[in-house]
Amino acid sequence: MIEYKGEKFQEWLKKYVKDNKISSIEAREMLGLSNTSYYSLFKSKNLSRESVNRITSAFGVTEEEIWGSGSLADQMSRVKSDIERVINNTSAFKHTKENLWIVPFKSYAGFLRGYGDGIGTYNNIEKIYYPLIKGESFAFQIGGQSAYPLFPENTWFCGKPLDTPDDLVKGRLYTWQTVDGIVTKIFDGMDDEYFYISSVNPDYNPVEPFHRKDVKVIYRQVGKLDSFES
Repeated sequence: MIEYKGEKFQEWLKKYVKDNKISSIEAREMLGLSNTSYYSLFKSKNLSRESVNRITSAFGVTEEEIWGSGSLADQMSRVKSDIERVINNTSAFKHTKENLWIVPFKSYAGFLRGYGDGIGTYNNIEKIYYPLIKGESFAFQIGGQSAYPLFPENTWFCGKPLDTPDDLVKGRLYTWQTVDGIVTKIFDGMDDEYFYISSVNPDYNPVEPFHRKDVKVIYRQVGKLDSFES
């Protein structure tokens, strides 16, 4: 029987954060939890089924990858299967489904011209499989220094479209697809006419608000990448 200890999850998460070069804040946002709820997970002696499902879904992993198996035989069997899979497959991602659209900075103009009204069939950009991000997402290359130091130039903001502006959270960073361009800015508030935004880098403030009718898609962050090797 698997013991879903919070301490074990914390150990796994430390490695995940380090390997994927993201912050603990970004990890918490992937889980969609408040600070209090987030840190309470680590103290739990036996996490609830709801918490376990939330964790595995957010990070796209199995329970066994975090907490291990309930028996030594199962662990040995899993290791054997992993070895056989690596030996038999010339590519680790040979039979996987592409899930990440790659939008380089140089392709922003074409992306907007072809698909300015929202999500469509993006035949002009590449799509790859990226295992650390669950579900279909978009990777936007950062141009300039307005998002520094969170996103230095040429890093990648990975995001998923919001269902509604009501899901926006003040103080969080989003990528905004507007009629005029694609930018990554902090959400500061909104009213019936405008979205109020600011840059991470204070040298690039103030920023003029977006008129609501000019915003086509808003992407919430689900990951960050320093470089791409597709």
